[in-house]
Amino acid sequence: MKKTILLLNAILLAALSAVEISDAVLARVSDKVITAFDVRVASQQQESTLPHTLTQEQRMLEIAKIREAQLDELITNELVWLDFLEMKAKVPQHIVQERIDRVIRSAANSNEERFRDLLHAQNTTYQEFEEDIRKQIAVEMLLYDKTQRNIFITTSQIQNYFNEHVNEFATPAKYHIQAIMLKKADATQETLNEIRTLLSNGEDFASVARKYSQGANAAEGGDLGWMDALAPSLEKCVVALKQGETATEGLEIGNGIYIVKLLEKQGGGKAELTAEIKKQIKKTLEDAESQKRREEYIKSLYMKYPVRKY
Repeated sequence: MKKTILLLNAILLAALSAVEISDAVLARVSDKVITAFDVRVASQQQESTLPHTLTQEQRMLEIAKIREAQLDELITNELVWLDFLEMKAKVPQHIVQERIDRVIRSAANSNEERFRDLLHAQNTTYQEFEEDIRKQIAVEMLLYDKTQRNIFITTSQIQNYFNEHVNEFATPAKYHIQAIMLKKADATQETLNEIRTLLSNGEDFASVARKYSQGANAAEGGDLGWMDALAPSLEKCVVALKQGETATEGLEIGNGIYIVKLLEKQGGGKAELTAEIKKQIKKTLEDAESQKRREEYIKSLYMKYPVRKY
């Protein structure tokens, strides 16, 4: 459905384009010829979404990639269609009509007469349009049957994938930290001992920070907020602390000496195989199997039917 609408939009956009479109033959699939015009029509919608910030050279490279991919897609569709015909399979008419009705509703607000006028403007008959729809559905049906039907992912496959990629599912650790910072020149042993004594006697860390800290966050009681990227020495210190615990030694970072308190910690630790993660892994494995089947099926089609790219 979506591809059909995009194709129709692409046809309309191509007709409005002032850029000359070549009829050069780019590929042959059996008796079917694929031209530069066909590729341009198929890629028009995607090309129109390229960022305006691209340079002319970048745009040309991106357009070349898009058109190459579209050419391969057009070849694949023709190969699948040939396979569908060889199987003497049929697309039920009611399915074709349902797709047509949706396209007309989207493109012409359900006005069939207006839609026929649009087709006429593109030198396309309604019958040709209907056959294109039938062909699209046939290709979709056969590709689904060959690449997606009856994919079964076992519990052991999910568990094995999780075990092999466990680090990818771990939630990164982040820490809520308070710190009292003293410049090295002012971090005398006497001052450090004084601060430690106040904290060990139960003095509120924030109050001590407001009084002693020379850091930018002194007014906020030394609250550094949540941090997920720490200097190696700070991370080593914080990881060793329990929530609510203050480091017993001053930590040297850059030009300062820090007394650090870990308020809270989130994330980190070993990931667990939750229901949501199982669902993600199942989808990943299904997609991988589907892609593998698709590649194998298309390879077999290239060997079965004559294909030539120019």
